[in-house]
Amino acid sequence: MNIKSLLRAVPTMLLCATISAAFTATKAADAASAAASPAAETAGEGAKAAKRTVSPDAIKKARLTVLKKEADLTADQEAKAKPIIDKYVDDRAAAKGDRAKLVDLKTKYDSDINAILTPDQQKKLSASKAGRVEKMKAARAAKAASSASPAASPEKSN
Repeated sequence: MNIKSLLRAVPTMLLCATISAAFTATKAADAASAAASPAAETAGEGAKAAKRTVSPDAIKKARLTVLKKEADLTADQEAKAKPIIDKYVDDRAAAKGDRAKLVDLKTKYDSDINAILTPDQQKKLSASKAGRVEKMKAARAAKAASSASPAASPEKSN
């Protein structure tokens, strides 16, 4: 082989290899996402399959904002609540799914927060928590009803 033919053949081979690698990577990514989607849909846990990662700082900020809104915290109470929230969020991350430890952490967090609140603020906070619990129960019931409904009446899809 002479130099001229080599100079033509090498770029052609490199181009073919690059296109082949890109095509293979695209097909692998498509296959992986296609495999994940049906599994998530059939399990009914799309949120768990496509789990979002939220930074601990964002969680801390959100918890403080919600607490300020729900309990009408004063500036002094806010300063006292911030380290409690910081410790709770950090400890929850360290617990990594240990259910008993998470329950203990939540109990301690609630008692520590209640210690800095006035009785009226405690009532407001517990009322808002109860409202959230009821809203979650209603949402779960609606989701269960909607997922059970199509299975009970397949003739509607025809």
